[in-house]
Amino acid sequence: MKKMNISDAELELLKELWVESPLTSRQLVDRLRTRTQWGEPTIKTLLLRLLRKKAVRRQSQGKSFLYSAAIERDEYQYTVGRSMIDRLFDGLAGNFLTCLVRNEAFRPEEIEELRRLLDEKAAEQSTPPAGEKSAE
Repeated sequence: MKKMNISDAELELLKELWVESPLTSRQLVDRLRTRTQWGEPTIKTLLLRLLRKKAVRRQSQGKSFLYSAAIERDEYQYTVGRSMIDRLFDGLAGNFLTCLVRNEAFRPEEIEELRRLLDEKAAEQSTPPAGEKSAE
């Protein structure tokens, strides 16, 4: 996925579509208005911007349109996170993780998940690719 410039406001709209899709513009307005205090014109403008950026797709259903996210949440998170790592940590994800671990509080289940993922990554990287023998 190429980097998309999605504003914080546009991201709020996308988050709604990641939770449930497709939605009508009326449903989006109702959901966002209560949480953001934005008016209908603002929400529809954000929706149009996301359509132009191809971050949202629209399909016709009778007299209305149904909207859904055209980009996956985890794909967007990875792209934005990778860009931040490249800019702030010279592209070194390990330095980013070290910074987080030193400065963040984690729930026990998050620590266990991180341990599990790191153990999997270590095992994956220590196993030679198929067809290659390990150095003995």
